[in-house]
Order: sequence, then structure tokens, then C-alpha cells
Amino acid sequence: MATLRDIQLKIRLTGGHEHAVTLREDAPELLTIFTALSTPGSGNQFIQLPLDGGKVACSFQTSQLVSIESEPPVVMELRKAHGAEHIPLSTKLRRPRFVVIDDFMSPKEHDELLAYALLSKEQFQAGTVTSYDPETRQNLVIINFGESVHSRLIQNRLLIWFPLLAKTFGMPLFPLASVESQLTAAGDGQYFKVHCDDALDLPRVLSCVYYLHREPRGFAGGDLRLYDCIEAGGSRRSADTFTTVEPVANRLVVFPSEEFHEAMPVRCPSREFADSRFAVTTWLHRAARIDPGAVFGWGHFRCGVVAPQFAAFQDKRGNKL
Repeated sequence: MATLRDIQLKIRLTGGHEHAVTLREDAPELLTIFTALSTPGSGNQFIQLPLDGGKVACSFQTSQLVSIESEPPVVMELRKAHGAEHIPLSTKLRRPRFVVIDDFMSPKEHDELLAYALLSKEQFQAGTVTSYDPETRQNLVIINFGESVHSRLIQNRLLIWFPLLAKTFGMPLFPLASVESQLTAAGDGQYFKVHCDDALDLPRVLSCVYYLHREPRGFAGGDLRLYDCIEAGGSRRSADTFTTVEPVANRLVVFPSEEFHEAMPVRCPSREFADSRFAVTTWLHRAARIDPGAVFGWGHFRCGVVAPQFAAFQDKRGNKL
């Protein structure tokens, strides 16, 4: 296995500013800044490059980039952020659907969940897909996190948001089955390549990713990429173009499980577990059939029947809820 090189960069910004930075050649920031430089109209991003082992950061907006000098030379295959990929007329290019909810939980709830993650270090194990493939996914996960009180807190909060989320994505309120939930930790060099969550034989409908980590943040990278979808002849594939969502602490990102997405590599200079990018992923499943006996909590939406004490309420149009 080839040893990864250190790349010496001179980054020149508007106003005559110049910064010297050293990054490993597989650092996600390299791809971000070179992509921004090659496609200046792709949008503005905030970049933080770790210096001095993560003790200092060089921060700037990608719109400020003027030039990059690298030693040794860097040759990269750049994927375009809403660039110009040739799409035949017979196909359809669809933008990813997603919702970002900041401050999803209270600061105290966020901190308690983070404390739980840090105290549960020994419970994490290597994340898998249908078969363990380190080329596809490298991170750590607590598989049975859904049984914890912290997971149930997130589930109940999602119950409140569910009607609005379904409406936003143009979905009718579907009957909910049991909820699937995982707590993941992504450390230095870890990632999850392009995939969609409904590829497995599971009734996943909505994917909900909640981010948590220490402040100030001890890692860089780890962005969520949501890819445009090319639809043609009944088949689907991810395009080269994408939208990026930054993993901000206490942020929830929700998207239909059929959307192609990718967790970009994380760079954690300290290599400490506590500086990892933590995330709780909760999947809302569609139930195979209605449970007529369930009328409260999750069961209210699982069976599509309004609890009797709420049946008399009416909305502003006079329709029963």
C-alpha cells in the first residue's frame, strides 16, 4: 500500500493574503478547494484548514480563492458541484430533496447525548453494509442504539416533525413501522461512499441524520453530499453534481431514503475518539399494514387513526383533524 504524501500548499486569497498549509494528499479539504477554484460559480463555502496539529485553523471563504501552489504537484479528478454534466435528452436530472433543521434539540440534550457517546466508546464496532467492505464504508457504529433512552428522545422529537416533513416532500402520512437507529463515530480518514438507504430490502422511507460533536470542533471534512439523480428507462443513478451540507453540531438533515448521498472523509489531527464526528441516523420505515389497535404516540401515525380525544378538534377550514 503506497504511503500517502504530505502536500505543501500556498493558498493565495483576495486582498493579497497568502497562507502556507500542509495537508495529506487524501485530505477532503484538497478536493474542496481545488473544486472551488476550478468551478468558481459553484457556490461559496466556508473552509477551515487545521494548522499545528489542529491547535490553529486557517479560515476563509472559497469565493476568496485566487490561486493555489502545491508541492509536489496535485492531480485530482474533480467532481462538479452543480457543474455541467452532459445529460441526454431522454433522461431526467432531478435535484436532491432534503430539509435542514438547526437547533433540533436543546443544548443540554445535545451535550447529554454527546456525553453518552463518549462514555460508550467500548460499544462501538466497525460499520457494515450488506457485506463488510472497507472500500465502501469506514466508521464505527453502535447498532442497538435504538434501544437507548437517547434514541427514543430523538424518535419522539421526529414524531412532532413528521407531518411537516411528509408534507414538505409531497408524501401522504404513511403508516409507520418500528424505527431503526444507529449512533456512528467517524474518526481520521473514515467515510461512507455514495449510496442510497433504500437499496437494501428494508422499508426505509425517510433518512434523518443528527450531528453532534465537541466545540470547538476537533475535525475537518465529514460533509454530507446529496447527489443529483439521473433517471432514465426506469433506472436511477447518481450524477456527478451534488449539494453539500456541513455537519454542524445540533443539526438534523432529513431526506427521502432513495436519495444518493455520501459522507466525505473526516480529518482528525488529534486522532482522539472524543474529536470524532458523531451522528445519529434514524430511518422511518413504512409499515406493511395498519395496526387498528394503536392510537397513541407513534401508533397514531402507524395506524392512521386519530386518538378519540383529538377527533373533535378542527382546523381553520372546519375539517376534522
